[in-house]
Amino acid sequence: MRRRLTSLGLLAFLGLGTVAFAQVTGVVNDANNFPESDVEVTVKGTDKVAYTDENGNFNIDAKVGDTLVINGKEFKVTSTNLGALKYSDETALEEVVITSIFDSPSKSGETVVSGKSLENFNPSLSVDQMLGGKVSGLTSQAQNGAPGATSNVTIRGAMGLGGGNKSPLFVVDGTYMSVTDMNTINPQDIQDVTVLKDASQLAIYGARGANGVIIIKTKGAKKNSKSFSYSSRIGFTEMMKQNDMDVMNSRQLLDYQNSLSSIKGVAGGVARTQAQIDRLAQIDTDWNDSFFKNGLITSHYFNMASNIDGDSQSFSIGYDKNSGAVNYYKGLDRITGTLNISSKLSDKAKYGINLNGSYQTLDEPRDINNGQNAFYSVLQNRPFASVYKLDNDGNIIYKANGDPTFNQSVNAMGYNALDEMYYTKNQTRTFRLYGSAFFEYELAKNLFARTTFGATYRRLQYENFTAPSSNLMANILGSGGSKSDQSLDRLDYNWRNEVSYIKSFNKHNIRATIASEYINQSSYSMSLSSQGFPNDYQDVQSLATTKLQSSNTARWAVTRFGYLGSVNYDYARKYFVDGYVRRDGTSLAGLDNKYGTFWGASVAWDIAKEDFLRSNKFVNSLMLKASYGEVGDDSGLARYSNLTLMSMTGTYNSQGIAAPSLNIANPNTTWEINKKLNVGLDFALLNRSLTGNVSYFKDTRTDFLFTKELPRETGSFTTTINAGELVSSGVEVELNYDIINKKEYGLSVYGTLTKMKYKINDLNGLDELIVSGTVEDMKHIKGGAPYQFYMVKFAGINRDNGNAQYYDLDGNITETYDAGDAIATGKSPMPTLTGGFGLNAKFYGFDLNADFVFSAGGYTYNNTYQILTSPTTTNNKAVQANDYWRNPGDQTEFQRPTSAGFRYSTQFLEKSDYLNFRSLSLGYTFDELLKGTGLKGVRIFTQIQNLALWTKFHGNPIAGTASSRYAVPGDSGFIANAYSLFSYPNTRTYSLGLNVNF
Repeated sequence: MRRRLTSLGLLAFLGLGTVAFAQVTGVVNDANNFPESDVEVTVKGTDKVAYTDENGNFNIDAKVGDTLVINGKEFKVTSTNLGALKYSDETALEEVVITSIFDSPSKSGETVVSGKSLENFNPSLSVDQMLGGKVSGLTSQAQNGAPGATSNVTIRGAMGLGGGNKSPLFVVDGTYMSVTDMNTINPQDIQDVTVLKDASQLAIYGARGANGVIIIKTKGAKKNSKSFSYSSRIGFTEMMKQNDMDVMNSRQLLDYQNSLSSIKGVAGGVARTQAQIDRLAQIDTDWNDSFFKNGLITSHYFNMASNIDGDSQSFSIGYDKNSGAVNYYKGLDRITGTLNISSKLSDKAKYGINLNGSYQTLDEPRDINNGQNAFYSVLQNRPFASVYKLDNDGNIIYKANGDPTFNQSVNAMGYNALDEMYYTKNQTRTFRLYGSAFFEYELAKNLFARTTFGATYRRLQYENFTAPSSNLMANILGSGGSKSDQSLDRLDYNWRNEVSYIKSFNKHNIRATIASEYINQSSYSMSLSSQGFPNDYQDVQSLATTKLQSSNTARWAVTRFGYLGSVNYDYARKYFVDGYVRRDGTSLAGLDNKYGTFWGASVAWDIAKEDFLRSNKFVNSLMLKASYGEVGDDSGLARYSNLTLMSMTGTYNSQGIAAPSLNIANPNTTWEINKKLNVGLDFALLNRSLTGNVSYFKDTRTDFLFTKELPRETGSFTTTINAGELVSSGVEVELNYDIINKKEYGLSVYGTLTKMKYKINDLNGLDELIVSGTVEDMKHIKGGAPYQFYMVKFAGINRDNGNAQYYDLDGNITETYDAGDAIATGKSPMPTLTGGFGLNAKFYGFDLNADFVFSAGGYTYNNTYQILTSPTTTNNKAVQANDYWRNPGDQTEFQRPTSAGFRYSTQFLEKSDYLNFRSLSLGYTFDELLKGTGLKGVRIFTQIQNLALWTKFHGNPIAGTASSRYAVPGDSGFIANAYSLFSYPNTRTYSLGLNVNF
């Protein structure tokens, strides 16, 4: 919904002498004198229209005597003078709009991203991925390149010493959601995205908001208007070439294997005569052609809206398809819809309903480190092996049913993943319904009550059927086909009630609110597996001959309750003070320690409104702000960990066997605490052509969860305690500069940058601690960064004998590998420098937009490159594998091959720095040609996504979740981008589009 105008400040410049028309510029502010984005500005009686940008700025062609209409209010243009625009006396410049305190907390430290800035991305890209590089302090790393993949999102490095990365709370039209829900939201439905970072804001949301809050508002109707629009795009997607990761062709691999055969004990060596090599090299299969395709991308979106006399309705429906770039898979299909209604029942009462829904189907290839993985197979299948079995004449051998017979002798496993892909039906169907409804009533003058109910319902159904004719079922498992069905019912809801007193007198503005909130989350899941099916087509569980014991159901529920108070005060829109206190209870905490009290406060000073700067033409706005607070975080508390549980371990004499958990519940276990400090400066300079902010932040997290061993005489039990301290600090910068800002042409650039630092101050009395739950070996080090890679340090190659060298614990160089020499390397996966930049340009109807995102300072263990260069298998290899030591003095990349292969060391610990040219779009908007046609605007455009990637990493450095079979976000110890292991690569997309506004 377009925000309503609450306060307006305009600054005019750029006079044109005696010319009648001028570029009228200004800024639209809200009730707290902060800029409002995406507000429509029109010249009454004409088709001239403009929208405010994310800083509230607009410019529009007008002349003396014209009337500007802004959200239904009229303002006269009385002069072409360079001074401020004048307005008629009867026009009220202040209008109080009551909003929930949950929708409008303190402005300190927030970043707003307009929906228009997201329009250039492919709609099938999840919203959370789009935010990467556009918000300082926010890191968004795609889990992989699959259609519909979401991101690992963190704000200001949020993490726990045991729980890994911590995701922010997503609030969509008043209801709470998680990052896994973001691929169901159509980006074209978004009006704006607000990212909250400071304790003064997060205290409002209690435990759910402890790691940051991202508020997404969907589009509504503009006041006193009717409109409808349609947009469409079509394109294709292709796999991006992985950096410095070319694999060998047939002759290269055959020669490499033949060379290794002379080294005793090396499993990758195979001796062949030259005639055998020449014969095998006649087949040179490019496995990319067999596994990958150019996928189809289509998108259609329709929106209509009306807002007349205070009654507002808007409706949208969208369809998106991204078939992905892997053969035999259909990718993502998604239908979305929104319905937003608000109305004034009387002068004292109003209500609103925001309802959103989506239905999507998704299938994607296996994500596991073996021959069943398409990306493992593409890189490791031997090029001198054919895709299908061939007869003596080189023709494909077909089965009796007409299916081709896949060649299984394609790798060391003797398994062709294409066979499984051909005979497998895999689909995940997800239905989501989410939204909120509110009712607001004026109890007395300046006293307002509001109740809001928000809910998210998710119904997920997963089916995987591997047909009896597949090699896996017919020849390996002999099970006659296999079927797995899983389902999930998840309902989350929150109910908020608040009473606010709002009053302005003289230059004083005050708002006081008391509120309560109840939150409930519940889930029921089911899994059913069976084997033995009659054929390749009938796959319902009732036809199976064997039901497996792995079938099960599960149920859980979590509740939270909190109540809060807040006071917001400002004097003359110049001095601001905000304070919040919230007391929260959670069902996750220890039974004697369920409640905690948390608070936040902020102050701000608009220095530009002081007399000594009021007449300064260089400084237009200069807001100094600071905030501090403490928020509680219960995300590290496992469900039912506050109870000592019994588990069923089997049967004895036909009776069930129950055993107690080895972890004894601690009734005093409680929240993790996050103490947050923020100091920043927001500014607008040079007639608001240069805007931005600079902030310093420091987050001190304490009371992490640690396992404590109880005395052995109790039975070797453990319990959970709160301890530890981790400090995350950094600097954020956001800049936007309008270099040229004319009616027909313009150029602006923008950029964000975040510099991060981590330090552990306490580890429950320990100096170091091995991290549990991580795929790679990691350690926490007191006084250092968390999640440091823990491994033997590689010391290079002895050029005389070709042996690998390592450092022992004393720092001496040795040629003997000993896992006991592993040390904390001081290197971790977390980047220390992230951000993005881009430009927006226009020239007489044409527009050009470019967007870049970067990351630096992090490290990734490159399992993919290690496997592709190690000489221990006869699979295909990276071309660099042949660059190994052969003779004294050789300056090669790799050491002399041995039977042990390449060991687990820092040799394959690589910097994951990258610069991604994420999006480039070029469009043209028709306006003059459309006069009298009933069309407000038509834009045609072309767009390329993931145009280029610059990195020194071998392969893909953007692999947030390298393999979902081993670790996913939310798992204990999960840290994004910790390792690379044959995940879905990045894809490049090309598209053409059309936007029509009526």
